[in-house]
Amino acid sequence: MVNAGAERHGQLAQDSTEPEVETLRSIQEMRRQLSGKRSGPLADLLSMRMVVLFSIMRRSTIFNQRRMFDLTEIEWRIMSQMHEHAPLSLNGLAELLMQDRGQLSRAVKGLVERGLMTRTRKPGGPEIEIGLAEGGRRLRARMVELAIQRDVFLTEGIDPADVDAARRVVEQMITRAEVLAEEALAAGEK
Repeated sequence: MVNAGAERHGQLAQDSTEPEVETLRSIQEMRRQLSGKRSGPLADLLSMRMVVLFSIMRRSTIFNQRRMFDLTEIEWRIMSQMHEHAPLSLNGLAELLMQDRGQLSRAVKGLVERGLMTRTRKPGGPEIEIGLAEGGRRLRARMVELAIQRDVFLTEGIDPADVDAARRVVEQMITRAEVLAEEALAAGEK
């Protein structure tokens, strides 16, 4: 449904403040730049096309998370992972998100102050456990709803068998990418 998407984007531009319109223009410009660069040895690599998709989705997600949820990118990433993995230590969260512990600590502190997360001392030690507060659970439910809507929009009009095949291929590629990551980590420890 290209028209529905165009209507949504047109309405977004009409309802937006100047920085939001600038972000939308940035996404459109990035799309033009990336779609035009389909020559050279990397152009046909599936992994590189996935990077383009990820980049476009990341920019639009950053825009939406600020506008709809008043979350920075790192706050959104923390909130998106907390349900499946909570409670977590700050070190566990840093490892999960592959982020600097100091940056995460500041973001978690802000989320706790806003009533979205909890922070409690782990029994028997100095370590702190973090989890979602009730406000955080409600916000995360809205985030999940938006993610589902985005996925539906992205896959709308694509044959269900093709979507299933894409999921299988992506899962296989993720498994193989994890092997590459482990090899890179092991090589760095030598």
